[in-house]
Amino acid sequence: MDPGTWTDKGAIGVTSSSSKNYNAIDANLLQVGSSYVLSFGSFWGDIHQVSMNSAATKSASSAYQIEYYPSGTHPCEGSFIYYYSGYYYLTWSQGICCGYDTSKPAAGEEYKIMMCRSTSATGGFVDQNGADCLTGGGSILLESHGTVYGPGGQGIFTDSSLGPVLYYHYANTNVGLGDGSYLFGWNQLKWSNGWPSV
Repeated sequence: MDPGTWTDKGAIGVTSSSSKNYNAIDANLLQVGSSYVLSFGSFWGDIHQVSMNSAATKSASSAYQIEYYPSGTHPCEGSFIYYYSGYYYLTWSQGICCGYDTSKPAAGEEYKIMMCRSTSATGGFVDQNGADCLTGGGSILLESHGTVYGPGGQGIFTDSSLGPVLYYHYANTNVGLGDGSYLFGWNQLKWSNGWPSV
């Protein structure tokens, strides 16, 4: 990670264009055994994925959807997949992310963190009710509450003492709703019946 140790390997072969239904941003690389998959997407056709080559430098498959919210502007982005106890947990940010100080969205339309899970990293994701996440399924992992507003931009890491920890950005209503006022938050995840909560 030190300056001067990076090597430019060029484009991976996934780009946005008017002929495609995905937006090639918000990438998340996941190692699955000796293989790699890359998840990405923002609005448009929501979350997509490609298989990567063994060096994780080039895409090795066509893009395929792993999550889709069919209503409105399809406001899903920023996917992150985390493996835990036999399942791959697909998380994403859903709703309006920004500009709360100038154009606050209707209640419930601001950012929230959603989730689905599968025994495969490459698809078959369902929510806590068994709804397919390719047809609008998704369970809420974290949403606005108290002074926490619009949590999103999430990831999960394994802490040596706390176990799985969810991290994200959010607006604190006592501090300010402007994009530059967002704060960093984290919560230790609790587990019940194979699903995380905060």
